[in-house]
Amino acid sequence: MFVGHEIQDENTIVLHLDPKLTEFSTELGYHNNSKKQHLNESIKQYIVEKVPYFNPSIVKIMMGTFVVATVTFVAEPAKKAEASTEPSIIENNKTYQVQQGDTLWSIAKNHSMTTTQLKQLNNVTGDMIYIGQVLNVSNTITEQSPATYTVKSGDTLSAIARQFNMTVTEIKILNNLTSDLIRPSQILLVKGNSTPPSPSPEIGSSYIVQAGDSLSAIARKYETTVTELKRLNGLTSDTIFIGQTLKVASSSNQTTQPQAENPSSQLYNVQAGDSLSAIARKFNMTISDLKALNHLNGDTIYIGQTLKVVGTQGTTTTEQTKSKQEINQELVRDSFNYIGVPYLWGGTTPAGFDCSGFISFMHSKHGIDISRTTSSGYYQMGTAVSRANLQPGDLVFYAVNRPGEISHVGFYVGNNQFISATSSKGIAVYSLDHSYWSQYYVGAKRVY
Repeated sequence: MFVGHEIQDENTIVLHLDPKLTEFSTELGYHNNSKKQHLNESIKQYIVEKVPYFNPSIVKIMMGTFVVATVTFVAEPAKKAEASTEPSIIENNKTYQVQQGDTLWSIAKNHSMTTTQLKQLNNVTGDMIYIGQVLNVSNTITEQSPATYTVKSGDTLSAIARQFNMTVTEIKILNNLTSDLIRPSQILLVKGNSTPPSPSPEIGSSYIVQAGDSLSAIARKYETTVTELKRLNGLTSDTIFIGQTLKVASSSNQTTQPQAENPSSQLYNVQAGDSLSAIARKFNMTISDLKALNHLNGDTIYIGQTLKVVGTQGTTTTEQTKSKQEINQELVRDSFNYIGVPYLWGGTTPAGFDCSGFISFMHSKHGIDISRTTSSGYYQMGTAVSRANLQPGDLVFYAVNRPGEISHVGFYVGNNQFISATSSKGIAVYSLDHSYWSQYYVGAKRVY
């Protein structure tokens, strides 16, 4: 959030906001307890990390050459270990009883944890704690001898977490991961024992749905289409569940089996201006499939490089539209996995999101090549969509701070609802007709 500081005098420090966060600077003048709490937490964290020797009483926040906020600041005194000797407050360094003046940030800092870890360990979804509350401050993932797990094709962090009775956050902390991206053959540290292995998913011409599966992934595995899978199984939506048995071959083709590597793969020479996402779209693939097929660990490619691809270049408009619809539907389903992730100005990771950061993260995760920008920047993209024609994955926009000035964005998820990063509840779902949000609705865009 802050990119630098100046100590003005013995009582005053000036903090410089990241210029990329221009859409949020206008919110600093609004008297909202949630926003003030986030601002105070960010100030405390910056001072502790960058200037721990300085104890200011006034903090000025600047955007460029303009002062956008002045905060009267009282630094929280460090807790002394000998002051907490009662067993009811700290028991074997595993629990802590909340005292007057405590915050999640200060408790996490005093126990060498992050706020996200502390909230995860205690199933806390907001920032509210109360005096006398007992919190678990034992980082259990460091107290158990970890085992290792080798990532397989099709694995996701959420599927691996369920298999080892962990959370995605625990796996990422244990392996120092900064994103949800993993690759086949990657070795991860995990805790505990794996749940009993499921029976082989292939039963003749049927398939048993596994954790992390989607209709599009199963369709690719069996060289069919989502439409055909839905027809064979009488499905009216894209929703499937773990353990569900799906038909994957019609009666005229009972010998269909999954392919280890698609025999129809062909070669493509990288051209100037190409990217993995552009090539994947060109051949109706996902970036993950393209990287797995070519054993790529990163996103770097070079002109003249030969890549294996699957499918035929130049599909019809109908096929392209259907492919985009499926990707957007997968994105929307995946977005619900992040409900409750806290709001963080400038945040673009599951540790914390702002509204446009959440849009950027979900686009990137699902192979949609759109640069990170602000909510007003997204509003300049794509094609306007009427409310009656909204589809899952479309972006909906709000002018919260000033009439006509876009300051909030979210994904439309269907059923007259949208999901976004809110300063009060983090990632949350609301109705378009919600009494608060409906008054600020501006319109929608289809950017992919």
